[in-house]
Amino acid sequence: MHKDYLAKLCKTTAFAFTILSSLVANAKDYEIKRLDAATIFYQGGIVEGSFQALLAQLTPETTTLRIRSNGGNAEEAMLIGNQIIDQNLSLVVDGYCLSACANYVFLAAPKKTLLTGGVLGFHGAVSLKNSADLRAQFELGNLSKDDFTGIEGYKRLQILEWELLKKIGLNLDAISTINQQLYKKMPLDPKLKRKATLMIDGKKYTFTWDNRGHKLMGKRLEKSLKKNSQFSLKVDNPYADAMYFPSQQFLQEIGVKGILNYPYPENNAALQKLLSEDFSNIKAVGDFPEPEPISKK
Repeated sequence: MHKDYLAKLCKTTAFAFTILSSLVANAKDYEIKRLDAATIFYQGGIVEGSFQALLAQLTPETTTLRIRSNGGNAEEAMLIGNQIIDQNLSLVVDGYCLSACANYVFLAAPKKTLLTGGVLGFHGAVSLKNSADLRAQFELGNLSKDDFTGIEGYKRLQILEWELLKKIGLNLDAISTINQQLYKKMPLDPKLKRKATLMIDGKKYTFTWDNRGHKLMGKRLEKSLKKNSQFSLKVDNPYADAMYFPSQQFLQEIGVKGILNYPYPENNAALQKLLSEDFSNIKAVGDFPEPEPISKK
């Protein structure tokens, strides 16, 4: 029985490795301004209300969205991505487009350009932990985002992502494939012990994030739910400050189209230099060749 309770908790908890958020959590403000008759500039995090604010500025004459964003709210970014497709807007990345901005705004644009010094970074996705049954029903056309509310709101968000990827013309696994590169290029130490902290009515319980820990956590959770206790769960995320910056070649290999200009740093040091001013905390990985081993003479 405790497995059901744990599953419900997982679906309603904002895990860092499944629910998208910006690496700069405090950068919630944004600015939208018109540069000329055809161009709107969006600068800042993507938060609740961002889409409606941007929509209010778009006109039939608007052809280009210029953006500088560290990402943020996944659903708002998906709404912006859908609008980009519907209005056939070109996208220009001025500085950086990270996390939700990369996943849903950049990928959606039919034509996209990175200005010199610009970077595109991926960090997380809704569909990293998806359900095979849910996806099968979606692909059969039996599911809509409106079928899920409340405790199943996470499924709604996942369907929104799949709907957008389908609309773009990408494989439903595209964003997961991109993010797998991060884990491949930055593997975890197998000895690393991840922990989960469960708060119940203000009291803290710590568990290891493994099968044994899941069972113990589920039992504790089952008891608390019978008492209508208040609870929350936080899981250590070793990738919280990590981000993958793909090459144009990799993006094209997975089906991304419409890239008009994509300057790319020569190596990881050059990438870190581009990030040093605003995002020095990011552990960045890219598609750079491995250094050749030094042969002994």
